[in-house]
Amino acid sequence: MAFVSSKENTPHILHETDLCIVGGGLCGLAAAVTAAREGTRVVLVQDRPMLGGNASSEIRMWVRGAKGLRNRETGVISELEENNIYRNPTLNYSVWDSVMWEIVKNEKNIELLLNCSVCDAEVEAAGDKNRIVSVTGWQLTTYTWHTVRAKLFADCSGDSILATFCGARWTVGREARDDYNEAMGHAEGDRKTMGMSCLIQGRETTE
Repeated sequence: MAFVSSKENTPHILHETDLCIVGGGLCGLAAAVTAAREGTRVVLVQDRPMLGGNASSEIRMWVRGAKGLRNRETGVISELEENNIYRNPTLNYSVWDSVMWEIVKNEKNIELLLNCSVCDAEVEAAGDKNRIVSVTGWQLTTYTWHTVRAKLFADCSGDSILATFCGARWTVGREARDDYNEAMGHAEGDRKTMGMSCLIQGRETTE
């Protein structure tokens, strides 16, 4: 039986850019927009059909990171929230998806690849360290391979997918306070991570 590489039978597009961001959640979205506004050419790779990650219509967790009296998110996150309040007063999640998509598409320095799952990375030795040269992803909606070569890469995937592909050091769970000299950290590290998302809706009826 003969095996033929799938990459030889499907389109393969090469992108050259300054910064490649893997993951289009709020972290990757904000990083891409901020970099683009400073004149950096960005390719943003997201494996879902919409941006926002946990804040998107798929998971439905609103942006509520800041805590305390009169505290709130600022920067790009604040810009997104204010646009959403204006355009989406009923807090429809599909409209919220469009608000996040719009802020990215309005930046001429961002090339957005949705439905594209990064599944490989090319790494080269650079002195006593390794350097990422490119990442390759499969875009399901177009049946196309995309390879992105960049000067810099940012892993905003949420699962640190590039760490696995590149052989980088990584940890799971919460670190001990002594690991990074954090006065308010835990005395000892553990392997606890965030749990599953739970969506509850309450509706008032006449019955």
